[in-house]
Amino acid sequence: MASVVVELVARNPVRVVLNTFSILTFDAEGRIDLGRFEKQQFSLVESAVAPVFAVFNVDGNQTVVDATSRFIAQGGQWVPSRALASVIDQTALGQRQCRHL
Repeated sequence: MASVVVELVARNPVRVVLNTFSILTFDAEGRIDLGRFEKQQFSLVESAVAPVFAVFNVDGNQTVVDATSRFIAQGGQWVPSRALASVIDQTALGQRQCRHL
């Protein structure tokens, strides 16, 4: 899944503000596994704010941290090629026609 946040000026898209790319999993009935998706999203947020709450030793070195959330979050993300990312951005900005499959 690609999620794109676009800035609008006078209801016209002017720039892409943020892109996120998630991997969706499905259950045996073909429905999105919302529990797994939510766990990955919460882990993504947790790994993003973890540096703010990092614990340091008295000598200033960071201690060992639990990276479980970081690994869960990474399992729910993907990185598109530059070409695909460009197509996604162009489509979101209305510069390219969206192909319907």
